[in-house]
Amino acid sequence: MSELIDFGASAVTGGALGVIGTAIGRAAGFFERRQEFTQERERWAHERQLAETETAAAERAADRAAESELRQASYGGLQASLDAERSVRDSYPWVEAVRALVRPILTPLLWLLYLVVFFAVMEGQAERYLTPEAQGDFVGYFIANIAFAATAATLWWFGDRAPPPNWRR
Repeated sequence: MSELIDFGASAVTGGALGVIGTAIGRAAGFFERRQEFTQERERWAHERQLAETETAAAERAADRAAESELRQASYGGLQASLDAERSVRDSYPWVEAVRALVRPILTPLLWLLYLVVFFAVMEGQAERYLTPEAQGDFVGYFIANIAFAATAATLWWFGDRAPPPNWRR
């Protein structure tokens, strides 16, 4: 009975770790976005200050046609800068590809390993490989750890794929 409780506790703690991992990932994402917004605000304030200085110098140095031309060139540079910023991805493409493949493959493999070991123990095949003294502790520990890893991977995987807060159908 205590082994069953241990298995259940391992599954629950694995699930809790998966939920905690998702929460930590979301919190880290929140702080990263906040930092990016702060940097963007500072950058735009600096660029605005530079643009105001350039505009004042252009107004003193040239007539209205030159001033209009300068503003159009400034807007084109700003647009190119915005387009360049939009084209930058979060990470390298190979990192995104590996990340996209690891979780969907790892999660079913962990559950498959859990089922193989579980059914092997249920059919009594563990006696071939372990002494009777070590069998109970080792198999229990092994199943508990696989259950922990599988539930953590599953909840973390699906937790990261939850729809964003402002998502609507």
